[in-house]
Amino acid sequence: MDKVEKVRECWDNLAFEYDYKNSPKWFWTNPEAWAREIDRRISDSDGNKILDVGCGAGVISIPLSSRFAVTSLDFSSKMLLQLKSRKEDMECELEIINADAHQLPFKDESFDFVVCRFAVWPLHEPQRAISEMARVAKKKIIIMEGDWHKTKITLRHKIFGRPVYNFHFLLYKLRTGREPKKQFEEMKKYHKSSTSLEKIKEWLKNCEVEIKEVDYSLKERVSTKKSKFLRAITGFEEEMFVLVGEVMKNEGKT
Repeated sequence: MDKVEKVRECWDNLAFEYDYKNSPKWFWTNPEAWAREIDRRISDSDGNKILDVGCGAGVISIPLSSRFAVTSLDFSSKMLLQLKSRKEDMECELEIINADAHQLPFKDESFDFVVCRFAVWPLHEPQRAISEMARVAKKKIIIMEGDWHKTKITLRHKIFGRPVYNFHFLLYKLRTGREPKKQFEEMKKYHKSSTSLEKIKEWLKNCEVEIKEVDYSLKERVSTKKSKFLRAITGFEEEMFVLVGEVMKNEGKT
């Protein structure tokens, strides 16, 4: 099994973890709040066709589908099966596509917007995938990602945080029979690329996408009250941002 297939298997094994109605997973953040972060950045006159790249099991595709025409794309077939189940259960209108972000199966400018939530860091060729996003987008690319290298492990987190989070994972295992922490550790062996705000900005600019907004404050808006309370106790903070890029029209491009 090659590296790409191994990565696919890792995500397949996490499909249940990302189910839209998986309460333990969304203990930390609110799926509807993530969708509102996108909604608030799109005006009524901008259009309504959205491509959700790396959609997983549909955490933002499902809430966005109530207002927009959403196409959900992921390379994990089991993630998409999980999404399909929820789509039918909740009677959502959205299209599901099993494909690789590095080679999007769409014509140029097929969508008004391309959104990508925490799906840049797993890419083995992020510049190529972002180039594909820029190709199929008419107007904007909205990326939500983490600046994981900026995460600070404080003394308070070492003393209080780790025991609290380990207890949380134990409770999760008892409730679901799954060990997501172990699976993510395995996944790290196969994800060798690294991302950051500056790298993503560079990749977008290389694709003639003009950076219009960078916002690091979204964490407070998408976190649940329980999550904020635990962060206050444990001192653990992860930096995350939303970046909005506008696709620049090049009339001379063929």
